[in-house]
Amino acid sequence: MSRGRVPKLLAAAAGLLAGAAVLRGLVQGSNRAKAYLPEGVDDKSWVLLGGLEQWVTIRGRDPENPVLLVLHGGPGAPLSLLAHKAFAGWDEAFTVVNWDQRGAGRTFARHGASGCGPLSIERMAYDGIDLAEALRLRFPGRPIIILGISWGSILGVEMIRRRPDLFAAYVGAGQAVDMPRGETLSYFGALDRLRERGRTRDAAALQAIPPPPYASLKAIQTQRKLLISTMPEAERRMFRTMVIELLMAPDSKLSDLPAFLRGAKFSTQALWEEFMNWRLAEGGHSFGMPMIFLQGDLDLQTPTALVSEITPRIKSPHTELILFTQAGHLAMVTHRDEFLREMIERVRPLALAPVAAKKSRARSSTGSSRPNGRLGA
Repeated sequence: MSRGRVPKLLAAAAGLLAGAAVLRGLVQGSNRAKAYLPEGVDDKSWVLLGGLEQWVTIRGRDPENPVLLVLHGGPGAPLSLLAHKAFAGWDEAFTVVNWDQRGAGRTFARHGASGCGPLSIERMAYDGIDLAEALRLRFPGRPIIILGISWGSILGVEMIRRRPDLFAAYVGAGQAVDMPRGETLSYFGALDRLRERGRTRDAAALQAIPPPPYASLKAIQTQRKLLISTMPEAERRMFRTMVIELLMAPDSKLSDLPAFLRGAKFSTQALWEEFMNWRLAEGGHSFGMPMIFLQGDLDLQTPTALVSEITPRIKSPHTELILFTQAGHLAMVTHRDEFLREMIERVRPLALAPVAAKKSRARSSTGSSRPNGRLGA
């Protein structure tokens, strides 16, 4: 390569980077405009949970709505930066709370591995309980619903077991039930799908990994990659575009992407042994609140067969399994409208019923129909 071409190539590269930066700024500006909330609550702040400042976002149009505490998946895969898409329209019916858990996202970026660790299910469950207590103070009298997504469903179950008094309802999306059994079903289910589709080379690649229990994270990552390739196109597209979505999110910084990736790696490694041996049944089947499971009928990551099996055993005021057809592990994303409709029409009334009953009793005893005062921001 001639010396004269080097400056030209460098200039061209600089031009491309500058153009990409301008395009990113324009897309982010458009996304910020779409995400703008002219009324209600739209907070982004650090909250002290378990002695550690953790990143929490709160968004809702009416503080009289139920509070929805979202427990993200992963471990270490927060949704706070993607809330403008993942929860578009939810703020009409819920006050949506996203939390970058200990070891994840901006919480990880702020404190690093040494500041966040050591991680355990119990420690993170108490972090979540601290957050729920802070939300109860911020929104007094409003019911709190947990939405546990995948790994978050483990965390959510442990939270409601420890402090059932804090929560009005539990929703599991991609509900973990029995991780050892689930991983075995996931492995052989993915193998069957690959064979059925004539993908003999991929089936051989999966067979090269011994069945669970997996000996390493690399083994499960290979299995997950092949499993995802058998999922509906909408779910595969979501994984392909994740990095771009994070970069273009309204409030994202360039530093958020490496923090997201490092936090996910750290959290998965730190929690690997404990969460891969978790079983819902070990804590019993009785819960003091409605238990709703929203599950894709094709989910093999947290196999729907196990959720169907355990649902009749759950003892709660209301237990229900709702299936989304032709949906995999991420029905909340791929079947967005249907998922939100179930949350509004089925879950929201269950959470509000005790509040309505309490107000009715108060009116009967006082003879007054005066509503409770509204909470300011």
